[in-house]
Amino acid sequence: MNKEQIRGGRLIYFDNAATSWPKPPEVSKSVLEAIEKAGNPGRGAHESALWSSYKLYETREKIASLFCIREPLRVAFTLNATHALNAAISLCMGEIITTSMEHNSVLRPLAKRGFYNIIQADQKGRLDPERLIDAMSGITGAVVMTHASNVTGIVNDIKVVGEACRKKGILFIVDAAQTAGVIDINVNEMNIDILCFTGHKGLFGLQGTGGIYVAPHVRLKPFMHGGSGSRSFDINHPVDMPECFEAGTMNTHGIAALNAGVEFVQKVGVRNIERHEARLREYFVSKVSDIPGVRIYDDSRCRHVGVVSITIPGADCSSISNYLSKRGIATRPGFHCAPLAHKTIGTEETGTVRFSFGYFNKFEEIDYACNVLEEYIKEHVG
Repeated sequence: MNKEQIRGGRLIYFDNAATSWPKPPEVSKSVLEAIEKAGNPGRGAHESALWSSYKLYETREKIASLFCIREPLRVAFTLNATHALNAAISLCMGEIITTSMEHNSVLRPLAKRGFYNIIQADQKGRLDPERLIDAMSGITGAVVMTHASNVTGIVNDIKVVGEACRKKGILFIVDAAQTAGVIDINVNEMNIDILCFTGHKGLFGLQGTGGIYVAPHVRLKPFMHGGSGSRSFDINHPVDMPECFEAGTMNTHGIAALNAGVEFVQKVGVRNIERHEARLREYFVSKVSDIPGVRIYDDSRCRHVGVVSITIPGADCSSISNYLSKRGIATRPGFHCAPLAHKTIGTEETGTVRFSFGYFNKFEEIDYACNVLEEYIKEHVG
């Protein structure tokens, strides 16, 4: 196939770690339906309000089923994973342990809060969970960590860490921005106390949606204060789930889209999605390894999501990504809001070009992208 047949006049999208694209057709249809039918779900008794209330609860049920959460009302909707992580960190007492592979959605709230300990991953970005467990002490109140790096794609062994946290009575918070909908998550088996996730990546929803699960034993306090649709004469915001984290009008249209996205994931199957993305990633790594001048940030010992970072020594990452973009290929250059991760793998001066594969990508798209990378090297590196 030639490049025009491969592209078919459309974008080759390798930026799914930023947001998934394209969305399943059902997602677009759900938004249009919500525009026609949705009212404000906050305790209204008329048809459009009831439609919205039902849609929100139905979405909670599907998310609960996906993550093996026993009670759907333990799921609250947020703006994104960053919102959820800020809310989760606000509940923590004592020292917080985290890792050098975290996104700024963890690092910045911790820097503002103080009293935290960062466990260093190795030079390939692999985290030894035993080092994290060994750092736990009597002053440790919580562990906050990413399930998978948005720079290297390496999946962390959160089950081992969760078991240690449960034994020691330490709160365990997981950032599932890169894994929700892509890797099986069972909050009970993994001993996750708080799960933070976004709606617009592996769950195929829209930007502006996300969520937080909080286990029943976790002590709650509101992160925002305002309208809740209940207890209106109480000057204090409710501390029950999900109202505790849902001040104001919910994004019903976005949540309706998330509903359709989660349903698509459940229909296809999380393991089938992970298998396809793993094959795409492996194929890309094998192909790009044959291109002289490309450096791959990979660790074959590890499980990965569909994320790969590369550099071409002597070439600017933005220049590479721009060259790809002009040929119809979407990637993401830079530091990916994860400065310590780049420092860990030695790219704090250059950043990387990140390729992130999704369920709708094809192997022939990777062939085309590798050919374009070879052309870039010939033209700009020599």
